[in-house]
Amino acid sequence: MKGDFANILVVSLQGIGDLLLATPLLRGLKAAYPGSRLTVLTFETNRDVLNNNPDVGQIIVFKAAQKRNIFKILGLIGKIRSEHFDLSICAYPSGLRSALIAYLGGAGERLGQGLSLFRGFGWLFTRQVPIAKIKHAVLMNMDFLKILGIDPKGVNPEVIFHIGEEDLKFAKDFLRLNGISDSDLVIAIHAGGGELTASYRNWPLDRFAKVADVLADRYKAKIIFIGGKNDESAVNFAKKMMSQKAIVAAGKTFLGQTAALLTRARLLLCNNSGPMHIAAALNVRTVSIFGSADPRIHRPWGKDHVVLQNQLECSPCYYPFFRDTLEETKQKNSWVGKKFECKTSDYRCLTSITVDQVVEAVEHIIRGS
Repeated sequence: MKGDFANILVVSLQGIGDLLLATPLLRGLKAAYPGSRLTVLTFETNRDVLNNNPDVGQIIVFKAAQKRNIFKILGLIGKIRSEHFDLSICAYPSGLRSALIAYLGGAGERLGQGLSLFRGFGWLFTRQVPIAKIKHAVLMNMDFLKILGIDPKGVNPEVIFHIGEEDLKFAKDFLRLNGISDSDLVIAIHAGGGELTASYRNWPLDRFAKVADVLADRYKAKIIFIGGKNDESAVNFAKKMMSQKAIVAAGKTFLGQTAALLTRARLLLCNNSGPMHIAAALNVRTVSIFGSADPRIHRPWGKDHVVLQNQLECSPCYYPFFRDTLEETKQKNSWVGKKFECKTSDYRCLTSITVDQVVEAVEHIIRGS
């Protein structure tokens, strides 16, 4: 079915990490259709992920003000229709909003996945990619190439974040102004992970503070807390609980600047979050803490990353897009309608992970193991 698509739209209306994990798909599409113009529709907060990406010809921004304003959404759809796309793809994970926008956008060929939330709405797509088993989001996105008749094995599967020169200069100046030299051991920490999902995604802040204190004391490490505006209050709270010094970059940097700071870190300690995927894309090793999410889908892409998850009988259970798609997700899924409900009510998959476990994992990387 390879066809001859000249104007392609990829819709990714989820998080920063989700968009990053779609970049191998973008590379594969551009390689298969080198004369095409590739456009990505994504949230305004995600734009920096693609700013320097050579495969992307245009970014259409879905602004926060458009989310609940029908007239602004209609204006966005009008903009998409005016582009006359001949192929649209709803990258993993996509909800009904993405599928509906792609449908109304008017592309002749519309691809989506066989997710449970699309049951009864298959008519929004001309073709759906069946999901037979749990696998990484990168691989689920690459399945779109298969349905187009493109062999994914011929596509470089790397997830890459392109950093601009200005952002690299910012990071160099930021580190110098905060007294960090080239010889210092720098450990970045992202203690956030999204306001809406904090309860079932984020490890307790006091434990991040304890780990940071141990590393600063034992290894004289320079601790930098990274994150966006939404993480600022949580990070400041964690810093107040520390006895050692730490630098707060959260809320003070744009996404590209955060990425540039990460290139100087030995590792990133984090929850399952966008910065985790940025670090992995930059070949910065990560120690990530997983609770309810399934690392088979969401783990950092690449080698030499440490994922900490205490698998309980009920976890992982965060399957908003696979609620009843597969037998194992039917049994463990904790979503009731649009609400996530922890079956034990105490998020013990997260709280059972100890400070000592995390320190040991970080030391594993520091010591070069």
